[in-house]
Amino acid sequence: MSNPMVKCSVDQCTHYMPGDQCMAAKISVYNDEAQGTSAKPQDTLCKAFHHRKTVGDMIGAFHNANIGGSVTAAFMEGTQITPAVECFVNNCKFWDNGNYCNAEHIHVAGPNAAKTSDTDCETFQSQK
Repeated sequence: MSNPMVKCSVDQCTHYMPGDQCMAAKISVYNDEAQGTSAKPQDTLCKAFHHRKTVGDMIGAFHNANIGGSVTAAFMEGTQITPAVECFVNNCKFWDNGNYCNAEHIHVAGPNAAKTSDTDCETFQSQK
C-alpha cells in the first residue's frame, strides 16, 4: 500500500517544511481522547506533532525525521514527500484494517498549534 500524499499546514511543527510538506518519517492520526468517538475533523489529531520553539525541539524530533535519499530527491525533483501514515480513527471512511489510511491525499491542519490537540486531520470523513 502506498503512502497518501500529505499536505501539512501545521507551521509550528518541527517536521513542517515550506510548501506544506511534512518531513516526518511517519505520522499517526488519532481520535482526540477528550472528545470520545470522532465525528468531525476537529476531533482528530496528529500524534507526530512536535512543537518547534528552539533548536533543542528540532533535535528532540529527529528520531522521526524523514531523512535520506528520498527527501533529497524530492527537493531536487520538486516532488511531494510522503511520510508513512497510520490511522487509529476507525470510524473514518478512509480507515483500513491494520490502521492504514487509504485516502489518496490527506491534509493535516493546525495553524499556530502549540500542542498535539491543536492539530486536525481535515480529510476525516465519517463512515455513513
